[in-house]
Amino acid sequence: MSQLLHIDAEYKQWIQELSLRYRQSQIKASIRVNSEMLRFYWSVGKDITERQFDNKYGTHFYENLSRDLVTALNVKKGCSPTNLKYTKYFYNLYSSLSENRRQPADELVNANRQQPAADFEMQFCTYESMR
Repeated sequence: MSQLLHIDAEYKQWIQELSLRYRQSQIKASIRVNSEMLRFYWSVGKDITERQFDNKYGTHFYENLSRDLVTALNVKKGCSPTNLKYTKYFYNLYSSLSENRRQPADELVNANRQQPAADFEMQFCTYESMR
């Protein structure tokens, strides 16, 4: 009887570990999916901005794009006209942060200063010559 209780306790512990691993895998997968969807929305906003498709008044660009994407991708969510407008806003809001920027080290005044070892060598030579 004692052996059965031990197996049952061990089995329950194993089930708990498996369920924890499963939940952690689900969280990692959802994070990965969200990251990929953000990349997709970023690229859609970039395409709309760079190609300037929505500049013509009265063309119903976002409505047409929404309808065409829903048909092509066979999706129900994520491609509404409002969401597509937000992809452009999202790209325009954060695109300046993704540009190549100067490194903070470039702003240092004495970027090419003499190394401390050279100072030591100079002092040592001066001391030796004084002997």
